[in-house]
Amino acid sequence: MKKEYFLTSGEFAELCGTTKETLFHYDEIGILKPAWLGENRYRYYTPAQFFDYDLIRMMKYTGSSLNDIKWYFSHYDTAHFLEIFRKKQEEIERKKEELEEISRFLSDTIKMTENALDDVYDQPELKYEEEELLLVTSIIPPEGEYIHSAARRMGEHMKKCERYGLKNRAVFGSIISRSNLLAGCEEENGYFSKISEGTKWRGTDERRKESNPGSCEEDIRMKPAGYYAQVNHKGEYSTFGKGLKCLIDFIKKENLEICGDGYAYDMISYLAGGEGDTYVVKIMIPVRSDGMQPAAI
Repeated sequence: MKKEYFLTSGEFAELCGTTKETLFHYDEIGILKPAWLGENRYRYYTPAQFFDYDLIRMMKYTGSSLNDIKWYFSHYDTAHFLEIFRKKQEEIERKKEELEEISRFLSDTIKMTENALDDVYDQPELKYEEEELLLVTSIIPPEGEYIHSAARRMGEHMKKCERYGLKNRAVFGSIISRSNLLAGCEEENGYFSKISEGTKWRGTDERRKESNPGSCEEDIRMKPAGYYAQVNHKGEYSTFGKGLKCLIDFIKKENLEICGDGYAYDMISYLAGGEGDTYVVKIMIPVRSDGMQPAAI
């Protein structure tokens, strides 16, 4: 056999843009063996083996394991090769969805936290809000169960988010029923997590249509678009009632009517530790008056 038709391991490594050590490793595990082994045990390769090496590089680029690559080079089964690539494509699509979900979570968290830091506190205002799709969990305890079980309801809500495939829980808060608001009661009736646009979750349009906007008992509810009296309040958690009273006083002063449940958004307490005066909440109450588009049906 004429040696001049072959490349040394160093020459072949340079051609492929790799190292001799990598070629030796591929030889040892049986992926890419040299075309000829000299009497001195030196490895020699043909220029055509560059295409084998390039295929290995391509398969590694797509995330194929060395075992998958070895199997293919042992069998040269094109159908199996395509199946490997199909599976890798499916994995990439799943990872892409996960990265998009993480990106939405970061975007929601950054926006919410920046608003909490920049806004003026305890100064109510009236703003128009777009509709929001929410996943909700009632925290009204069953008959005979103590109200202290609200913490357990929080755990149930998080489990519900997992069941629905809702991983982005950056926008989270609680619901206060209209009846409680009218009675001047700050007791919360439910927890909610916003289902951001584009989020992949295990819900259906049918369930969305069947949900009752006026009930915390449904899993899915639509927070309607319309005008909301709202205020940002900062302080200890126990001062939540102060922020709520400030907003209700504003509603009365402006001769507005409460026309739906209220929503309290937890703006920053997770990032700040939720202790001392670091608790920031945005309270929104749907209102209407003559000539104003209502925020609730």
